[in-house]
Amino acid sequence: MIEIDCFQSPIGGLSILSIKENVVKISFENESRKKMEKWCRSHLNMEIIEETDVPSLAKDQILNYLSGKRTSLDFPVVHINSPFSKKVLETERTIPYGQTRSYGEVAKMVNKPRASRAVGSANAENPLPLYFPCHRIICSDGSIGGFGGGIKVKHFLLDLESRHY
Repeated sequence: MIEIDCFQSPIGGLSILSIKENVVKISFENESRKKMEKWCRSHLNMEIIEETDVPSLAKDQILNYLSGKRTSLDFPVVHINSPFSKKVLETERTIPYGQTRSYGEVAKMVNKPRASRAVGSANAENPLPLYFPCHRIICSDGSIGGFGGGIKVKHFLLDLESRHY
């Protein structure tokens, strides 16, 4: 059974999808309930069953991170990705709070120096943004690049981290 907790945050509405206390997906308000349900069926072969408003470790950590009281997230997750995407996202967790790397730099960090577009694809499919901080990845020319939660959210996150770094 997948539980969903929808709540407001400084970056707008967020949804945490979890199986027990293990988070499987974090969604921004620009992702519809229908799209989340489709993701759950295709990746987990499960349905969203229950809505909860019970305080959770993940929700508390995310809200503390977004208010500048935390620099990392360490709640339990279920990592559903291809081996390459998993390697990319795990590598991005090592990028220090308040710092950025380019897609090309991350490609080199995972020993695939010509795979900067594949790094971008791994970030675009990241089911656990914030936990795997893909917002810290920018273009090699210094421009901000894309982000699943939208450019305003990416700016917010980068500004937040630069202020508290």
